[in-house]
Amino acid sequence: MTKSRIKRLILLLVLLVFSSVFMAGCGQQSTQDADGDSETGDRSEAVDSTATLDKIYAFYDKVQLGQTKAEVDTALGVTAKEPMTDVFQYTDANGNGVMIGLSSVFSQDGNSKVVFNKSVEGLEAYLITLPDDKRVTDEQAQSITEGMTYEETKAKLGGDGYELSSTQGFEGKPEIDRV
Repeated sequence: MTKSRIKRLILLLVLLVFSSVFMAGCGQQSTQDADGDSETGDRSEAVDSTATLDKIYAFYDKVQLGQTKAEVDTALGVTAKEPMTDVFQYTDANGNGVMIGLSSVFSQDGNSKVVFNKSVEGLEAYLITLPDDKRVTDEQAQSITEGMTYEETKAKLGGDGYELSSTQGFEGKPEIDRV
């Protein structure tokens, strides 16, 4: 892989992270309270957590690393928004979303653009509504140390966590970010 390709890949990854943060901030819904004042939507509403997660991930899981944009379009059945070159955001009728990044670096022929990164959109609103017994405590967070394996981390935190994104690793194995 040439240095210019690596630089382009790094730039694209930085842009993906920036656009995810930007899109998350722009996605907050506004409501009016009894006085007519605008405020961010109330997070204290009861949420059926299993159904919410199922809907979010049912949409997200339709996208696989290595698919072409045409395959993603067919799998998701919605039109993508294109915030920047080779980065597309898809949102279903329920507001669940997935953002993908395309690159030819990870394609079989080196020319076709395929999904090398996907990130779930809309999970933030769900995570804010989690009950206290589902949140990571300060004690748990402080027990996590650099170099721990995923299995060791799961044991300390009591579960898998929630996948935020998956990126095609250079060795061919996906690198998954979780929270």
